[in-house]
Amino acid sequence: MPENKTSKVKFLYRMNMFKHWAQLSTGWKGAAIGLGTVSLLLYIVQGYYMIGTRGIVDYMIGSVVFLFTMILLSGFITLFIYWTKKIPSLYMWIALACFFLVFICFIGPLKLMFIVTLSIMVSFSIMGMTIWCMLKGQYRQSSKISKIMTIVLSFCSLAYILIGGYWLFHNGDNELPMLYKLKTMKAMEQYSLPLANPSELGDYHVKTLSYGGANSYRKEFNAEHSLITKPVDGSSFVENWSSIRTKTFGFGPDQMPLNGTVWYPDGKGTFPLIIAVHGNHLATDYSDSGYAYLGNLLASKGYIFVSIDENFLNTSPYDDLFMLKVLKNENPARGWLILEHLKVWKKWNHTKDHPFFNKVDMNRISLIGHSRGGEAVAIAALYNQLPSYPENGTIKFDYHFGIRSIISIAGTDSQYKPAGQLTHLKDISYLAIQGSHDMDVSSFDSVNQYERIDFTENSPHFKSTIYVYGANHGQFNTKWGKYDGIGFGNRLYNTAKILPQEEQLQIGKVLVSSFLEATLKQKTEYRRIFQDIGYAKDWLPDTMYISDYWDGNTVMVANFDEDIDFSTTTLKGGRLTGKALKAWIEEKVKMKYVDGLHRAVRLDWDRATTNKVPNYGVLLSDIEIDTKGSDYIVFSMADREEKKLDAKKPLLDLSVQVEDRSGNIASLPLSSVTFLLPMLEGDIVKWPFTSLLPTKEPIFQNFAFQLEEFKKVNKQFEPENMTKIKFVFDKSDKGSIYLTNIGIRKEFSD
Repeated sequence: MPENKTSKVKFLYRMNMFKHWAQLSTGWKGAAIGLGTVSLLLYIVQGYYMIGTRGIVDYMIGSVVFLFTMILLSGFITLFIYWTKKIPSLYMWIALACFFLVFICFIGPLKLMFIVTLSIMVSFSIMGMTIWCMLKGQYRQSSKISKIMTIVLSFCSLAYILIGGYWLFHNGDNELPMLYKLKTMKAMEQYSLPLANPSELGDYHVKTLSYGGANSYRKEFNAEHSLITKPVDGSSFVENWSSIRTKTFGFGPDQMPLNGTVWYPDGKGTFPLIIAVHGNHLATDYSDSGYAYLGNLLASKGYIFVSIDENFLNTSPYDDLFMLKVLKNENPARGWLILEHLKVWKKWNHTKDHPFFNKVDMNRISLIGHSRGGEAVAIAALYNQLPSYPENGTIKFDYHFGIRSIISIAGTDSQYKPAGQLTHLKDISYLAIQGSHDMDVSSFDSVNQYERIDFTENSPHFKSTIYVYGANHGQFNTKWGKYDGIGFGNRLYNTAKILPQEEQLQIGKVLVSSFLEATLKQKTEYRRIFQDIGYAKDWLPDTMYISDYWDGNTVMVANFDEDIDFSTTTLKGGRLTGKALKAWIEEKVKMKYVDGLHRAVRLDWDRATTNKVPNYGVLLSDIEIDTKGSDYIVFSMADREEKKLDAKKPLLDLSVQVEDRSGNIASLPLSSVTFLLPMLEGDIVKWPFTSLLPTKEPIFQNFAFQLEEFKKVNKQFEPENMTKIKFVFDKSDKGSIYLTNIGIRKEFSD
């Protein structure tokens, strides 16, 4: 036989699985069985979480195909290191396969995925080895030292497994250090408005129906009384639509359905229209019904509320060939589909004998998006103003609907950049809501979009951000709920710390309803809630909130985006000064994972290192700006210090000082308006691995000082001749803050 053929036969013989199994020692066989058994069980359960909603056939096929793929992949890796390791190659093969299987079971923080996976592999290998040796009698033949070592090793591995199992399946501790709750921070008598509770049902009886394609992939959209819509061609907005995805949903990207569920008031008149869109989730675990709580509330208050179906654009491990062919660039389609739904509503509103004939006020529209939907509504608002698709000028747009406001709930940002640019919007009201314990969109991404919304002078629009301590990602959608991940990955998080779902839903109802009342029904008194969250104290759960605000009645003096000259203001003619500061830096705001896309000035001081009082000033003497006593100095500030919440330590404070042309000075402490809250710690990963993820980020809080209040301090001060605003760091010995969006606000009048 030729030498090369003999070598090939010998190689195949050496790699024969059965031969190697027979050659394995009893201990290694036990280790392989122990690790393989637990890995396979975990994989079977995780497979059900990921694709079980598709049905038993797809679940079986998908699980077997992926298992076979992992075995082959681990086999190739084993071949590569076959001759370099003393560990038996068969065990190495099994161990590598098990590593991949266990690793995907714990989708979450990457470092923690490795720790948990390796812990399971080592502990169950040792346990399997010792048990198998005992069952095969090899233990009796061992020396006394070997027996002792085996017993110690087995008890250690058992203890590790039991402790690890308890850690894994325990929900964690439920201690939320809420030292600065809303009702504690806000005096009851100071915050009272004659407003109806925005979360209570209104006077209208609510009716509901659905609409969709004649052959929709979901029965609820083509039920007996459903309205019929035609599919639309979205093939220009997505890439990598697999043939399996087409088979699953029954259509390709050129036949995207317009499906939706409608809650509407039973009454006469035209009503504002609300379109709500979910975010990314398992495609076959439908998300759109999770906003029924908003639909019932808002319809009872005189809105038409629609929750639309975009589940066919969501992640599907099965349809995406186990993430080898993931649907790409689908975010433009998410936004574009919203506008296609609005086209249908415009047509219905003008069609006689239609149930919605003359029922819809197409000049009063708001969009609500959750997660990727939060980015989608911003994309829709942008496309609504454009003549064509930014990626292809041959695709013309002609929408121009009356979209007055958009809401982003735990929204993403910048996953899609139109023509490589960030999404800038103008003259549209905006609300962003984010939880501190979000396990999916872990940073407050929507702050970036907030900073990219501008208003023309005296515009009636406003924008606001609300940061909610203890809120997670999923509980704003009743279908998503308490867990933001998939399967066993959720066990890495301290879910006992998050707010109860009923409280999170209440937050959603209060904030969304108030925002819509202010932006679509011109009930301007509700915007007070966003100027100061204290006005909602009687309706909101008593947790900690940080809110920011800006409106079209405010003149921007400095937002630190204009240039790299530290001495200039955004409003031409102004000057910036700093004295005795430890640090004075204009930079992108440092968020949990990356630098934000918005800028601020960073001011550090330490009075122990200087004999002067540190301060930062804004000189207005060369700016033509009219001010009067009813106007407000406004600014946004965030604490940068990394510190534990401690009731014994006072919150950071400083003085806000003004000066007029005659040199008259008046000063008020920052705390006379409200205290600057510290960074709130969202330590969502279980102890002792909390530090593996960032837990804090600076969240901006808005402050507003009416000039009349300064005149009360110094009657000589003339608000109409104000020339200087100064931040004097005379109350806290040291600190570090971000400061941005310094402006002069006129009181809004309807």
